Amino acid sequence: MCGIIGYLGDRKASEILLEGLKRLEYRGYDSCGIGVVDGDKLIIKKGVGKVDEVSKNENFLDVDGKAGIGHSRWATHGSITRENAHPHTDCKGELAVVHNGIISNYRELKEGLIKKGHKFKSQTDSEVIAHLIEEELKRLDKSQIFQEDYINAVKRAIKRLEGTYAILILNKDFPDLLLGVRNENPLLLGVKEEECFLGSDISAFLKWTKEIIPLEEGDMVILKKDGNKVSCGIYNLEEDKDVSNNRKRITIEWDIETAEKGGYEHFMLKEIMEEPEVIKNSARISREEIEELVRCIRDYDRVYIVAMGTSLHAGMVGEYWFSKLNKLVIPCDASEFLVKGIVDENTLVIGITQSGETYDTIRAIRYAKSKGAKTATIVNILGSTATRISDITVMMGAGIEIAVCATKTYVSQLMILYRLFIEYGKIISRDMRIFEKELEKIPEYIKGILENRDAIKKVSKSLKAKNYLFISKGINLPNALEGALKFKEITYLHAEGMSSGFLKHGTISLIDDNMDTVALVPPSSSDLFRSVVSNIEEIKARGGKVVAISPMEIEVVDHLIEIPDVLEEVSPFLYAPVCQLLAYYKAVELGRDVDKPRGLAKSVTVE
Repeated sequence: MCGIIGYLGDRKASEILLEGLKRLEYRGYDSCGIGVVDGDKLIIKKGVGKVDEVSKNENFLDVDGKAGIGHSRWATHGSITRENAHPHTDCKGELAVVHNGIISNYRELKEGLIKKGHKFKSQTDSEVIAHLIEEELKRLDKSQIFQEDYINAVKRAIKRLEGTYAILILNKDFPDLLLGVRNENPLLLGVKEEECFLGSDISAFLKWTKEIIPLEEGDMVILKKDGNKVSCGIYNLEEDKDVSNNRKRITIEWDIETAEKGGYEHFMLKEIMEEPEVIKNSARISREEIEELVRCIRDYDRVYIVAMGTSLHAGMVGEYWFSKLNKLVIPCDASEFLVKGIVDENTLVIGITQSGETYDTIRAIRYAKSKGAKTATIVNILGSTATRISDITVMMGAGIEIAVCATKTYVSQLMILYRLFIEYGKIISRDMRIFEKELEKIPEYIKGILENRDAIKKVSKSLKAKNYLFISKGINLPNALEGALKFKEITYLHAEGMSSGFLKHGTISLIDDNMDTVALVPPSSSDLFRSVVSNIEEIKARGGKVVAISPMEIEVVDHLIEIPDVLEEVSPFLYAPVCQLLAYYKAVELGRDVDKPRGLAKSVTVE
């Protein structure tokens, strides 16, 4: 989830870009850079590090020019190096691009461009965009390329891209022109008569204008400077027509801090609301690495997933997925792995760690390597320790998560594991089409749940107990554990998750007025649906209060949070955000520090 900003107007672009990048740094801080058309030159300044540091080292403000683009990077493709920092240019350094998102077909495009003589300077997926545009321009007589010819060449290049993206494009031959394109990644247009801005969120340019136009899927914005005015046209590539009159202008009354949170009260809520977008990114990233890891899962006798906390719960969902294909994948508490893991050269150990620095997970991976095992990591931060010590790295593509409580990174981990499940089924000749079809639907399922968040908020206010049970069975048992973890992390109330079948083995004796239950009821197609409902009835028979998260009406429960009735294999994606929102709204009601709960850190780097 990188940050991008573009400017076209009468002021010094580098000053606007620098200020905007500082506001966007929470979206990416691995590296940053700017590109500015200064006279007849395109000047690129970029480097590794935080914005102030790179700006000072590279002298950002030494550049004049009235048109520019900037980028703060969160690495997904390519390590954290100056070469991989944005902006990226074509072979001749005449045009520059910045990009937020995932170009899923970049390898095929890159190979084709290399065969045509293009020279790439980075490992990123983003650089391919600049070369694609360059290739389209080669078709034209350069001595007679007009502005409209150039715009059409960009349109043709963009239509060859697959994936998610927000892109800004600058060309030294057209210093009074700035282009932006959006597809499933946010891009906003800030408007004034004498200048215009483009940004991945409002905070990038809120200092200068509160008038914005949110761009829609497939929109290409064309900013043109004429004298002391800047005009903006919007062309939709999917509809193949001008849609300038169909896009609404909105006046924003937020302050900067609110803007950075997308208008939400807390980063945690903002990050939950980003889950549909994150799922789309995670469904497209790391294709080759997914395929390589799937071959290893097939070929190795023993397969472990080592992780801690939320990541471990994701691994437990993965265990259920693979069990449906008769493949034993064992999730293991990484802190216990050294004393119970049976590891040799026939073993594959997959670490899951959002930060890539989790002490126990790193230690487990190193232990596995010392025993001759093959190692892999599912991780969110490129260049982290886990990526450096593992044989295979699979990026999650979730972007920065500011809140300590893991939300969007959890569903991102689930998506990577779901893709591994699908690809493994295909490699062993199973028909996985029904699960592949759900890939495109999952973001919409989650979006529908998030749109119903007021109903979840209402239920959270009904929870008055000091103790909570989160129960389920089957593939959503890990979500019951995760739901309890989220709840106690930020409400500071006692909560524990367990199989509903375990209730009769001791825990049901605790049911009273001060012990409420949240039941994750399986989809109606599951053989476990009636079993969990029966356990709910046992709780109600003892006077317990029950909140059910269920696709079906259940008469005996006190509160029902209804979710779509989907395939059992897909259901974990739906229960997770409901549990996250329950915890969030209860914590807000109790006045907790939601983004920074007491005693917790984002990355646990000590034993």
